[in-house]
Amino acid sequence: MSSILEAVAKGTDLKHFNERKERVPNNFDAKKADNDLRACPVCKVVWEVMIFNQTIDYKYYHNFPRYGKEKGTCPSCAQRIKNKYYHNSEVIDPS
Repeated sequence: MSSILEAVAKGTDLKHFNERKERVPNNFDAKKADNDLRACPVCKVVWEVMIFNQTIDYKYYHNFPRYGKEKGTCPSCAQRIKNKYYHNSEVIDPS
């Protein structure tokens, strides 16, 4: 008599003996997104740095899950923190 764990490991726990369980592929895109995206603790948005043709652009996502993202202050909040007495025209609005 074999245990349930051994049956699952062998694949004999299935209803039909010739049936196989399909493997779930690795979700590489989700892991890459977690590395590229950052969550701003100040303004609560998720942001990323986009570099295209030697041009740096910041992309902001307002309706995006922040769970598991690395924390990092976004450039607009960094400018606000750096200069407390800022003028509204100097600050980039993340929207």
